[in-house]
Amino acid sequence: MPLQIDDESGEVPVIYPEENKNYITLGVIDNGIAHIKYLDPWIKRVHTRFLKKDTSTTHGTFVSGIALYGDKLENREMVKNEGFYLLDATVLSATTIEEDDLLQNIALAIKENHKKVKIWNLSLSVKIAIEEDTFSDFGVVLDHLQKTYGVLIFKSGGNGGNFMKKLPKGKLYHGSDSLLSIVVGAINDERYASNYSRIGLGPKGTIKPDLASYGGELLLGDNGEMIMKGVKSFSRNGNIASSSGTSFATARISSLATIIYQNICKDFKDFSDFNPTFLKALIIHSAKNTDRNLSMEEIGYGIPATSTEILSYLKNENIKIFNGVMEKNKEIDLDASFFEFKKDMKVKITLVYDTEFDYLQKGEYIKSDIKIKDISEAGRNLTRKFEGILARNKKIELYSDNDIKKNYTLIVEKLN
Repeated sequence: MPLQIDDESGEVPVIYPEENKNYITLGVIDNGIAHIKYLDPWIKRVHTRFLKKDTSTTHGTFVSGIALYGDKLENREMVKNEGFYLLDATVLSATTIEEDDLLQNIALAIKENHKKVKIWNLSLSVKIAIEEDTFSDFGVVLDHLQKTYGVLIFKSGGNGGNFMKKLPKGKLYHGSDSLLSIVVGAINDERYASNYSRIGLGPKGTIKPDLASYGGELLLGDNGEMIMKGVKSFSRNGNIASSSGTSFATARISSLATIIYQNICKDFKDFSDFNPTFLKALIIHSAKNTDRNLSMEEIGYGIPATSTEILSYLKNENIKIFNGVMEKNKEIDLDASFFEFKKDMKVKITLVYDTEFDYLQKGEYIKSDIKIKDISEAGRNLTRKFEGILARNKKIELYSDNDIKKNYTLIVEKLN
């Protein structure tokens, strides 16, 4: 799918950093960000292996524009945007690149910047469909980088053109099977999955994509031409422009995570309080299907809430959040007052955890998983979500097949 960016008319007000305010930096791993008036005040640093003349900046600029101005440009509240800094991590030049070189460039960008940049937007794909039983090299590398450097990557699911030939959708692209990454699909204005948005599940039935957001639409016209109903951002010359793709849905969700962390971060020097498992759990917990009742293969857990709504969970007495480390077993006790002393209660439960991986895939890729006894025990997955009835006298029991240490976040919400 070649990138099509169409110039549009109009302007939005430029936002600038406030003095004496601390900002988080979002790493944009892409083909560069143009220093246009909308973005220049926020570009904190540039990490590149290429000369300026060899860099195209088309895609990275569009992604960054959505990350900072997405709601304003669409005149619709999806994320509740706030300003934050950008790291321009240019890993692609204007010419073609081999997969190994791309992975090496991504790894270097994260390795050299992970102390200051914890959240990364990776709206790039290697255009090979994922497999049923084996995790791709790209996916494994992304898991390894997140495990090694304590970062969180938001990865686009990838675009496909099968709708132009009236064929079923293709599977997610390589890299979108990374289990620690949040992988994002696209929906259109009618709240259906976009025609081009590739589908899961991941290898071994893992839940991929994780989430979806607005990415615009591409349609097959009556005369066999492609019609674009795009989302708005900026072209590299600084005009408002429109385009469509899972890349741009991904930028909304990496932006959402950056804003949430910016509002709860207490250590803007070393980011010692960054907890990717906790952030993932908050966002996944908030996600809902659209009124079109889409499948998990299309949108994963659904469309996340705004940053304001998600931040309100931290002060909501109907929501209990447990963060910890577990080995073989963990019992979580909810006091009777949480149940308002009733015998049972309808709840929504979200579990997210990390684990060790068998990178060579000789055995199970997820070396140690967590299940929730009697509630969520199917498959091996790093995310679990459940709605149902919980009895007051019943503890929530997390259990695992071995005692490898795993960081987890469990969110329990009372539903009326």
